[in-house]
Amino acid sequence: MKEKLLAWYDYNCWANERVLDHLQTVPADIFVKDVNLGFQSISHVLGHIATADRIWYSRISKGISPSSLEFTPYRNVEEARIDFLNNKQSMRAFIESASIEQTVSYKNTSGQPFEHTIEQIVQHVVNHGTYHRGNITTMLRFLGYAGVKTDYIAFLR
Repeated sequence: MKEKLLAWYDYNCWANERVLDHLQTVPADIFVKDVNLGFQSISHVLGHIATADRIWYSRISKGISPSSLEFTPYRNVEEARIDFLNNKQSMRAFIESASIEQTVSYKNTSGQPFEHTIEQIVQHVVNHGTYHRGNITTMLRFLGYAGVKTDYIAFLR
C-alpha cells in the first residue's frame, strides 16, 4: 500500500509542478492579479496549498498542531516553486520512512482533536491539492487564459 500512497503523492507533486510551469507561460501579473474567486489571487491559492501541506507535515512528522492557516502570498512563481519543492522533499522522505497505518492524534486550527492514519492524511493532502488546482484553473479561465491538464490519468500516461 505504501507504493500506491507514494504514487498518489508523486501525482500531487507532478500536478503542482505542471501548474507552476504553466503559470510561467502567462504574463507575470496574472499570478498576483486580484480576482477574488474564492481566493484573492492565484498566488493566494498556492500559498494556501503550501501552508496546508506544511501543517499536515508538522502534524504527522512532529506531532505539532499549528493553530492557524495564515500564510504570506508568493510574490512570483519561482518563490512558490522553491517552497513547493521543499515541502515535497520533506513529505516524500517522511512517507518513505513512516508506518502509514500509524494513527496520528492532532488538533485542527480550531483546537478540535482528531485521529487519522498517516495514509488517510496523505490522501487528504493529495485531494486538497487537486481541489485547489481547480480553483487556479477557474481563475486562469476567468482571466482569459487556459488551464493546464493535471488529471491523475494524465500523470499515469
